Amino acid sequence: MIDVHTHILPSIDDGSKDIEETFKIISEACSAGFTDVFATSHYIEGEYEFNKTDREFIIEAIMQKVEEENIDIKIHVGAEGYISNELPNLIKEGVVPTLGDSRYVLFELPLRAKVMYTEEVINKLIQMKLVPVIAHPERYELIQDEPNIAIDWIEQGALLQCNYASIIGRYGMKAKETLYKLLDANAVHFLGTDNHRAGSIYTRMDDILSEYKRKIGKEKLYELSEINPRSIINDEEIDVDMPRKIKKGRLF
Repeated sequence: MIDVHTHILPSIDDGSKDIEETFKIISEACSAGFTDVFATSHYIEGEYEFNKTDREFIIEAIMQKVEEENIDIKIHVGAEGYISNELPNLIKEGVVPTLGDSRYVLFELPLRAKVMYTEEVINKLIQMKLVPVIAHPERYELIQDEPNIAIDWIEQGALLQCNYASIIGRYGMKAKETLYKLLDANAVHFLGTDNHRAGSIYTRMDDILSEYKRKIGKEKLYELSEINPRSIINDEEIDVDMPRKIKKGRLF
């Protein structure tokens, strides 16, 4: 499996607090079955502004230790950019990295507020020949209230990354229900742990994967956890089927 969303770099955002925790998280990821992990610590203007060059320096040092310890995992550069009008320019200037220096760029929206220029940012990124990947849409109140907005984003050219642990209710029942709706609509393209701490998501992966196998089957799970993420590593285009519109109503 390939994890496209983590916060494992030490002391640069609200993720891993130090290098010891980073290596514990990496060990847990390997034990859970992950072969590759994207280190997507936050980039938020005025709050977390660790740039691409510094991220790459830390990852290089981590990978040297990983190889010395014979841990069979690869760490790739990335960031979870926070949406702003400046985000496309920050990527263009090389401040905010794309995922593994590929065409794919991960960014997030506020959990509880509507951003009026989301579609404009998506368009700017597409014009830059990038593929916008929107992090954990199932957690946004906007999408929980009207999930077809996420379908509109896909039709515009964006892709969606949902969090593994949403399926076990880690982010609440609304997030779980919205995840179900997106999965049923064929509107999820990647899964990521969004792991911030040791002893967290990676230690629950057996239960999480069982739920996904029950919900979408092994073949689809493999697509979301391995095939599509591998296309990011290889910087290849993903063949995206258009999703179905989502009907209103509760699933459970």
